[in-house]
Amino acid sequence: MKVKSLMVFLLCLLPFVLYAQVGEIKDLSSGTAKGESSGSSSNAGAFGLEIAFYSIQWLEVWQREVLKKRVENENLVSLECYVQSGIQPSSYYIVQPRIRGNWGVFSTDFRFNYLIEEGVDGVEYLRTDDWQILQLNVITANNVTFRVGGGIIHEDFSGGNTYQEWTAGLQLQSDHRKLGGVIEYRTSLPRKEFSAHLQFRLGGTERFHVYGTGGAVYQRYYKTVNVWGMQAGLMFRIN
Repeated sequence: MKVKSLMVFLLCLLPFVLYAQVGEIKDLSSGTAKGESSGSSSNAGAFGLEIAFYSIQWLEVWQREVLKKRVENENLVSLECYVQSGIQPSSYYIVQPRIRGNWGVFSTDFRFNYLIEEGVDGVEYLRTDDWQILQLNVITANNVTFRVGGGIIHEDFSGGNTYQEWTAGLQLQSDHRKLGGVIEYRTSLPRKEFSAHLQFRLGGTERFHVYGTGGAVYQRYYKTVNVWGMQAGLMFRIN
């Protein structure tokens, strides 16, 4: 089965090395030119409004067609909550509480990303607030969902810079929803991220599901600081 083959491939990503330094990331953030922070130009805004006007009817039709498949694909209208942590034992931790709402073609996704470092002088950490304001579920097959989206990343340190962030993600599930996997890529000025994890159904009811997750996450801050971590946690889905 293709899904099982992909699961084995994802498991190969679990080994990791972590070289993060929270202080170095904060210094790089402080030194970033203010002109590079997010902020859209007025020309692009006018063009975007024109595109939105001519696309709205097409999106309505697309949404109606996708929602017709809700009976056979219950995940099309759902709420997902993640509590995941990445760890390099005794040194670094990546904690990512997250929530995503799905409604047919559209999704929105918000998470906190904590990087925690244990040093000689105590615990130091940084946090970003990552909101994928709008994601489009381009493929919504029964076993496969492919989405792309855009939003913002806000640094809760060094002046609180805010930047645009873009994502692409692939989600796979077996026929009986007992096994699945997610691959995701995020890119913004301060950070690029690649993550992959497996999902194992632990229990639940017809409308409420609990999954255990395990995988790996890689982050690169300001093209300089590399962060790797083995990731594990729980995912809750309400259909």
